[in-house]
Amino acid sequence: MTKHPEEQLSAYLDDELTPDERREIEAHLETCASCQALLEDLAGNNDDLVQTFSLIEAPFDLEARVMQSIGAEEKRQFACNGRIVALLLGLLTLGLFYLLTGAIIGKLIHGWSKLVVTLIYASSHFILSVPALTGGTIVLSLFILVASFVSLKRLLRTSAS
Repeated sequence: MTKHPEEQLSAYLDDELTPDERREIEAHLETCASCQALLEDLAGNNDDLVQTFSLIEAPFDLEARVMQSIGAEEKRQFACNGRIVALLLGLLTLGLFYLLTGAIIGKLIHGWSKLVVTLIYASSHFILSVPALTGGTIVLSLFILVASFVSLKRLLRTSAS
């Protein structure tokens, strides 16, 4: 072997190599002191990890918490699916309602819009026919215009600084 098999030494320790690869690594280790030292370091690290993890104990209720978490996730997925189904059913109901009563609703909306336009027209004529209301409307409009101007000026000052 001409180059150092540093990447394969961990696999060698874990017994993950084929028999031919294992023989090549062993033949290289017989002649290379740096790879032997690296293999010893890796083995020491493995021992340290095994000792460290043997000292760590899982909480006594770990399995119950994991199972509870899995159950909660399944409930969330089911709830999400239920919301989608409810939304689709609601949209279907509205669609059917529109198909069955669309012409009537359209006529009602048209009638209401005509009524609103007529009321606006009548109220504007009533206001213009009474001089006190006309003057009051003009003063109120000017007050709203000035208040809007002052508010906009403050807003522009605060956003500029």
